[in-house]
Amino acid sequence: MKKIFYALICLMGLSACSAENVVLDTLKIYDVANSTCKLNLSKTETRSDFYMENNAAPTTLGIELGEDGIALCKFENVRANCAVRNIYVKMDNQNNQINLIVYHNVLDAFADCICEYDVEFKMSKLTPGNYHLKVYYAGTNMQYDETDVAYNGKINLTRNDKVSVILNSEMILPER
Repeated sequence: MKKIFYALICLMGLSACSAENVVLDTLKIYDVANSTCKLNLSKTETRSDFYMENNAAPTTLGIELGEDGIALCKFENVRANCAVRNIYVKMDNQNNQINLIVYHNVLDAFADCICEYDVEFKMSKLTPGNYHLKVYYAGTNMQYDETDVAYNGKINLTRNDKVSVILNSEMILPER
């Protein structure tokens, strides 16, 4: 009887450990940092040829998976209103689908220009493999729908290899 009771206690202990690993192994984003305005474009104040040439440059996302399962990620040339001070990234994930939601702080005032920002962040607990990636541009309330998708496609992550994707070049972060 003691052996059965001991076996049940061990089994409960093992199941508690595995449940704890599920919580610890979830994907998360951290160390989000963004640059100041790299390029300022205004329809009314910028030369039209310069505006058209630079406004068409797409936003890119680079992801490099390290040996430790931490992915170093960088959005380059995210376009948003010049009054934006901080850009954030949030993540939803299910199975092999990763949804990245890019949004900014509430604006105190609106500027008559668009800036380009770089946004760096880390994703933890990724394993090499194929993922379906969606990137959404959301308003300040972090709400989005399928019309706000800036990228929708498959990526293959391998250790110590950088993957780059090009986002929809016509999109900018919503002002509200």
